Amino acid sequence: MKIRFSSSKEEKPTQDQGLQVLYAPGKRLAFKLRWYLILLAVTSPLLWLAGRALLSIWLIEAPAQLLLPGSELRAREPGQVQQILVKPGERVAAGQALIQMDNPEWRARLALLGTPDEPAELPADDALEVRERATLQRLLGSAEQRLSQLSALQAAGAATRGEVQAARDERDRRQRDLLQFDRQQRRVSVPDLGAQQRQLERVWLEGRLQGLTLVAPVTGVVSEVLVAEGENVGPGTLLLRQHRLDDVQLWIYLEPRDAGYAVPGQPLRIRMPDGSFLPAQVVRRAEDSIAIPAELQPAFSAPNRRLKVLARIQGDLPELWRIDRLGLTARFPHRWPWVGAWLD
Repeated sequence: MKIRFSSSKEEKPTQDQGLQVLYAPGKRLAFKLRWYLILLAVTSPLLWLAGRALLSIWLIEAPAQLLLPGSELRAREPGQVQQILVKPGERVAAGQALIQMDNPEWRARLALLGTPDEPAELPADDALEVRERATLQRLLGSAEQRLSQLSALQAAGAATRGEVQAARDERDRRQRDLLQFDRQQRRVSVPDLGAQQRQLERVWLEGRLQGLTLVAPVTGVVSEVLVAEGENVGPGTLLLRQHRLDDVQLWIYLEPRDAGYAVPGQPLRIRMPDGSFLPAQVVRRAEDSIAIPAELQPAFSAPNRRLKVLARIQGDLPELWRIDRLGLTARFPHRWPWVGAWLD
C-alpha cells in the first residue's frame, strides 16, 4: 500500500507562502513517518492475528503444566496443636517432625494415674534373707575368681590339674547352695490386678501421646500449613500439605486435531519460563479430555476441551523450576502429511 501526498506543501516542499524554507525536506520526512506509524498502529491487530495463524500452521504448540505429586497429612487423634515446626516452602526429610500435638484430657488422666508404685520397705525377716543371699553370692564370686586364677596358673605350669578341679568343684557347690536358697525362698504371691491395670493404661496413654507428633512420610517441600498453634482439631482434620520432589508429572493439553502426537514415545520440547527448552517424551496415551485450567487458557480463545496427555521431562529438572502448577509450553515437531504421501 502506497500513500500519495498531493498538497501544495508536497508539490513545493522548500517554499512556504513564497518564502524559502531550509528545513522543509526534513519536515516532509517526519510527515511521512507519522502517517506510516498511524497505519502500523491500525493494522497491528490484524498482523498479530495473521502471524498467530501462520505460526500455528508451522508449529504444534500446546499449554502444559508441571505438577508435583503431593500428600495430605491429617490428624489421627483428637488433640490440640501445640507447636508447628515447619513453614510453607521449607524442604523436609522423611521422618522429620512437622507438627507437635497434645491432648489435655489424656494428660490429666495420666496425672491421676500417678507414677509407678515404689517398692515398700522390707520387713526384718526379708532383710535377713537379702543379706543371706548376698553372702552366698559373694562366696560364689570368690569361688569363680579362685577357679580363674588357678586356670591361669595351670596354663603357665605353676598349678596342677587336681588343684584346678578342686576349685571347680568348690564353685559348683556354691552355685548349688545359691540355687537351693532361691528355691526355698520362692513364694506364691497373688498379683495386684489394680496396679497392673493402671500400669497398662499408663503405657497406653504414653504411647498415644507420643503418636500425636506428625512426621513427614517422604522427602519433599511443605506447600501449605492449614492450622495454627493452639487450635483444637478432631480426627481426620487436614493439617498440612506436602509435595514430593522425586517424581515430577508433566500434563499437556493437546488439541483433538493433533491427537496423532499423543502416542507413547513421542518426543517433544518444553519451553521454560526463561525461554530455554528441555527435552521431553510422551509417557501415556490420552485417556480423557478436560477443560484447560483458567491460568493456561490462551488469549482470545474460546473455552473448549482438550486431550490431557501425560509426559515426562528427560534428564534432571533444575531445582529452580520445581514449582507446583508451573505453566509451560509444549512444542511438538511438525509432521507434513503431504510429504509422507508424496514419498509413498
